[in-house]
Amino acid sequence: MSTVYFVSGLGADERMFHHLHIKCKHIEHVRWIPPKPDEPLHEYAKRLLPQIHHPHPILIGMSFGGVIAIELAKIIEAKETILISSMASSKSLPWYYHLMGWLRLHDIIPVSLMKRFHFIAPILFGASSYHEKSTLKEVILETDPVFLRWAIGQLLLWHQPDHYEHVTMIHGTADHILPIREHPNIIKIKNAGHLMVLSHAKEISAILDDLIGDCTS
Repeated sequence: MSTVYFVSGLGADERMFHHLHIKCKHIEHVRWIPPKPDEPLHEYAKRLLPQIHHPHPILIGMSFGGVIAIELAKIIEAKETILISSMASSKSLPWYYHLMGWLRLHDIIPVSLMKRFHFIAPILFGASSYHEKSTLKEVILETDPVFLRWAIGQLLLWHQPDHYEHVTMIHGTADHILPIREHPNIIKIKNAGHLMVLSHAKEISAILDDLIGDCTS
């Protein structure tokens, strides 16, 4: 019997998955822990392992959580890895993100300034309903500044070759944060943005049921 472990987006928590209703009832949520100074992503992933108790888990990562899921899958033998609004390879990161990482803008721009522009986030993330906008605002304002700077830096400087073995990607065609790329095993959600886990929860729930079933095997 497999257990599903959800890993939410950058600084977010299980609120992002509250609208998903899947058949599998063996569900856990991997929670963020404070990063150590200059801690590499793979070392951080190792420190998350005590939260995963099943030897062959199903990992479902959203956005930055998908990157963490890929790193976890390098350490443990995951039964399956499912990425929502995320990427399996650093090659999928748009060129302007790589430029930002090379310039190390994440070390220069004050985190307080990034948080101050939360009002434009709904446009970028594709949040349209009141609930989506309010959840996004809460997550941005509540995210620890130290974690935010570290995570952005790790994402911009992530080096991961193509990695698609036992990986399924679910991606919106209107994602402006991580624009969709052609990959093996990709399921496209038409006109969905980065927060489609909220806006298209019913559709994504049905897809997850097809992929993982009721987790009894």
